[in-house]
Amino acid sequence: MKRDRLLTTVAALAVAMTGQLAVALPVLAQTQSAQSTGGLEEIVVTARKKAENLVDVPLAITAFTMEDIEQSGINSVSDLATQTVGFSYKQGFGRLGSGSGGGASNRPAIRGQSNILGAPNASFFVDGVYVSGNPSSYQLDNLERVEVIRGPQAALFGRGTFAGAINFITRKPTNEYTGKVELTAGQFDHYEGNAYVSGPLVEDKLFFEISGRYFSFGGDYFNQVTQKRDIGDQKTKNFGGKIYATPTDDLTIEANVGYAHDQDLGFADFFNGNARNNCFLPVLTTPLAGIPRSTTRSQGYFCGEIELPNQFFYFNDAIKASGEWGNERKVWRSSLTVDYDIGDWTLHSVSAYNQSEDNQLIDSFVDGVRRAAITTLSGGRSSVHDWSQEFRVSSPQEEPVRGLFGGYYYKEGNGSGFTRNVSVVQANLGQITVNGVFNDDASNVRNFAVFGLLEGELTEDLTASFEGRYQEDKISADFTRDGIVDDSKTTKTFLPRGTLRYELNDDSNVYGTIARGNKPAAYNVVPTNITAASLAAYFAANAQNYDEETSWSYELGYKGALVDNRVNVSSSVFWIDWSNQALTNGFPIQQTNGTFTTAARLVNAGKSRVRGLELDASVRANEYFDFRIGYAYNEAEIRDYIDENEQNLRDTDGRIGNEATQGDSNGQTAGNKIPQTPAHQLILTGNFRMPVNNTMDAFLRSDLTYEGNRFDQTHNLARTGDSYLLNIRAGVETGAWSMTFFVNNALQDRTPLVITRLFNFNAPLLIPDPITTFAGQPLRFTFFRDFRVGAPRKRQIGATLLYRF
Repeated sequence: MKRDRLLTTVAALAVAMTGQLAVALPVLAQTQSAQSTGGLEEIVVTARKKAENLVDVPLAITAFTMEDIEQSGINSVSDLATQTVGFSYKQGFGRLGSGSGGGASNRPAIRGQSNILGAPNASFFVDGVYVSGNPSSYQLDNLERVEVIRGPQAALFGRGTFAGAINFITRKPTNEYTGKVELTAGQFDHYEGNAYVSGPLVEDKLFFEISGRYFSFGGDYFNQVTQKRDIGDQKTKNFGGKIYATPTDDLTIEANVGYAHDQDLGFADFFNGNARNNCFLPVLTTPLAGIPRSTTRSQGYFCGEIELPNQFFYFNDAIKASGEWGNERKVWRSSLTVDYDIGDWTLHSVSAYNQSEDNQLIDSFVDGVRRAAITTLSGGRSSVHDWSQEFRVSSPQEEPVRGLFGGYYYKEGNGSGFTRNVSVVQANLGQITVNGVFNDDASNVRNFAVFGLLEGELTEDLTASFEGRYQEDKISADFTRDGIVDDSKTTKTFLPRGTLRYELNDDSNVYGTIARGNKPAAYNVVPTNITAASLAAYFAANAQNYDEETSWSYELGYKGALVDNRVNVSSSVFWIDWSNQALTNGFPIQQTNGTFTTAARLVNAGKSRVRGLELDASVRANEYFDFRIGYAYNEAEIRDYIDENEQNLRDTDGRIGNEATQGDSNGQTAGNKIPQTPAHQLILTGNFRMPVNNTMDAFLRSDLTYEGNRFDQTHNLARTGDSYLLNIRAGVETGAWSMTFFVNNALQDRTPLVITRLFNFNAPLLIPDPITTFAGQPLRFTFFRDFRVGAPRKRQIGATLLYRF
């Protein structure tokens, strides 16, 4: 608590000092000599579907140019998050995850709006096209810039932007032949090659770009099972192509295609083990049928920071013997964009089709203790495809009153999948048994929307804008396997955003926004191994889906380009009211083997509030040195949520319904922090560059990112601890060549990336339950609590050689 208060105080002082800096720096600038250096680079963004200077846009945006990406060594979405104020993205369990699902491997959190299950609260886009699925291996070398937009963006970006949007804008070829070849080698068998070439096919009329990438990482954790360093092994191949045509002065056409193929073995994670649980332990009594029995409903918990073990286990040999990979994903992306100018008006069309296939095989017992003669691997196969079409019309943007309006259609299909268990005899890896369940619960999403933006100048300095989107979002599924032909749910909603912007002077402004966000209704994963009676009860309770989540967001901000653009400042304060929040709960089921357990599902049971502030300041101190300071504080708090797991955890007598008389908790978690998101984030960057001679520069850069605790669940008991990630880069650049040496995770930070609450399915437990029976007694068959924890990348040293032409 003292640390939190201290950091909050420091942040408040920093914001106050920023205001003083805005006043003092113009005076300071007048005293500087005529030898002052050039300013920071001006960045043009398209966060509001039109080109605007970053400083002038009344939104909280962090933008990275291609030069920023190269200089900071950003190589993935996770790297991008470490450089973005208010954005946290931790992939705790490798690069798993496909489709529109979230989970621990695709869980972007912007401004404290995190999730545990279900679709993520923020979405990714490429040139404004929605990207369904996990973007972890997306190639970043073909980009002009990246825009991370914080706050609800549904008015213009549509579904999936409940907390924000991350838009990758690709590079356009020109009349000049250009290209790049980049080669990287590092510890842990890290080899990577990136290249692109672009130029004209017909001068002034037709242009092209071709890009490719090969990435291989041999793994950084030693595997006690295989006796090899193969945990974390990853391979990726990317290919991309672009055709850009300007047949007339009024018409531009852009076609993009891309392909990615990921092949990963086991990832670095571990089970904490129920033997390490240290709080809310079951009160054990006489076992029944050899199974431990408790007089309370608690299944035990771990309180405090979970630490990484010294040994890791993953049955990669069995995965290879099965002819599979731990995770294999193939992704095809394509889009066609057409812009046509009619006088000062512009017609815009973008069409896109994307497809992905995912095949997963996971070792579910990675603690080195639960080894038997036969090891079972679990996984599944799935496919997702989506098609989208957007049309919009933009009015002349130089007029006092300007705007745009358009329509959007999106269709996503999640094809039938196959869930399977693969049993491998350890003594004979060739002896393999596959048991699977064909899952024909195909689901679909259809979204139709109309949207618009109207902006006008109320006075010379005051501008007002209003954006709105009306959309109908329909989800449907074919549960033929479950005796239900079709199930569907439609969400109809209007999503407005109002903005006022006041220009203090030519280089700075203040703004205020009010916006409504939503996250459409969605489906839970229906269990495949339960009895017909439990399945009927599951659907009777509508447990197969959950409703729309909504929020109202209020924001005040300041932006300024000061001292001849040598100091850029962006700061904001915000308040988010989050309603109908979907949080995890359990549904009691009976499995086909006769035992009783609970199935995890999302229910609309919560209300939360997020209050916070953000500060991002970049300074060009002189011609040799620039630095950046970023800070975000998120007070992300649950306001109302009755959690069944919280009720069971704090049970003292095994009885349900007498919490008031016995003093047991009723499960209310109000006042607790939203899980899986840090309260504090600090980014410090220093970049030094100076000439060695007339043709060569030397450079040194360091990036430090601090993130505070993350709680695993609404109980706020198990946590990751604070993380400190320091990356260092140094090298030389001469003309078209550069050589960079890097150290990633220089401080050897060992903070867990993600903690996921689950059960130890090899540790059965009987707890009181008046609804179900076991051996004729009012008991529920369940398991002791456990936690699966993801480990970070180890410290790595390497080098990159780059050639531009």
